[in-house]
Amino acid sequence: MMLANQETAIDKGESYVDLESIRAQLPGSNIDETSFLATDYLNHLNEAVMMLEMVPDMPDLFEEVQAWEPKSYQQHFLDSSFQAKELAVAAYEAAPQEFRIPFDKAVELADKGIKDSKDAIEQALAAGDHVSIAALVPDASTHIRHMIDIASAVIHGNHNVLPADKIMEIEMDWQATLSGNMMAGGMTEEEKIDLEAMGQDDIDALFD
Repeated sequence: MMLANQETAIDKGESYVDLESIRAQLPGSNIDETSFLATDYLNHLNEAVMMLEMVPDMPDLFEEVQAWEPKSYQQHFLDSSFQAKELAVAAYEAAPQEFRIPFDKAVELADKGIKDSKDAIEQALAAGDHVSIAALVPDASTHIRHMIDIASAVIHGNHNVLPADKIMEIEMDWQATLSGNMMAGGMTEEEKIDLEAMGQDDIDALFD
């Protein structure tokens, strides 16, 4: 697909994309006209979370979780059946920085949450430690879905949802979650049996 009227203009020796020519093509494309971003990208992250959430009950599914890899915004659309895929790529590359920066950061935090979860679950499975998996997955899912929600808010034009202090808070909370589940992994067999008999609220309370 060729972008209509898309030209590279020259201004004081620097090239820039004609934003208005891209903006004119956005109505009806499922690409936000303010942020220049599309929610279709979030499908890639949601796929990983849905598989991750099934691992405690279906450990064999972890092979599919392991096969999941992060994918750039551009590559996601180029590999997809999204009708305006080339426009989506061009719009992302021209997106205003006030949206592009927090969006990219939210995706980065989601990707890291998925990777950290994969690493922790792999270690727990190798040790036969299903208690740690049961404790980690709900918290991991909440964390990753929170990042997806933030990315979605940015896509829909809310650029003030991820200030620097919130990024630090999110990162610290996530590291605390991982550390708490490592503590669960260090329990004795008797303690694990007791923990397995607890409800999820009781498990969460241990690490508050």
